[in-house]
Amino acid sequence: MGLLEETLAAIGPPDEIAAAEAGRRLDSLTKPRGSLGYLEEIVRRYAAIRRDPEARIGGGALCVFVADHGVADEGVSAYPQAVTAQMLRNIAGGGAAVSVFARRLGYRLWIADVGVAADTSAEALPGVLYRRIGSGTRNLAREPAMSLAEARAALEAGVEVARGAVASGATLIGIGEMGIANSTSAAALLAAFTGLRPARLAGRGA
Repeated sequence: MGLLEETLAAIGPPDEIAAAEAGRRLDSLTKPRGSLGYLEEIVRRYAAIRRDPEARIGGGALCVFVADHGVADEGVSAYPQAVTAQMLRNIAGGGAAVSVFARRLGYRLWIADVGVAADTSAEALPGVLYRRIGSGTRNLAREPAMSLAEARAALEAGVEVARGAVASGATLIGIGEMGIANSTSAAALLAAFTGLRPARLAGRGA
């Protein structure tokens, strides 16, 4: 069994008993029932996902996956592809918005280069995990952006980073990605998954 299959097999349904117990604990606090609004629903969902009725929180992590998209060749972005590598350096150097969020929240920032066109691994950037599948994807407007093997490798790179975050004590993980032309790739995937028209899914972006 590969890493992807092993991970999928380990995902079970949320624990509704843990959610109910967390709800009862919230209701026992010195406050009106339900007075914290949606925050209480978040706590119940967290308890169910973690299978922990006490909804204990450990550390937090923000994971950012950076890669280039070949569809940038179609002129879909206001910025050149070179900006992806510049942003990778900026995130690693602490100057990007996500870097500031991580510092302010006290979360560890995990940065993964999964396929930036400009390969910086020879002089590795501090704090960057190199999980490169290639130097960007191919142009999805003209051919498949990735092979099935490449897509699987990218998913497994994400699993590995998440496992690293959990091993370091994270119980909350925020995920994000950066790469010029990413809105086009994301909209194409969402259109394929949902059958919705692309015009409903994305505007002009940047």
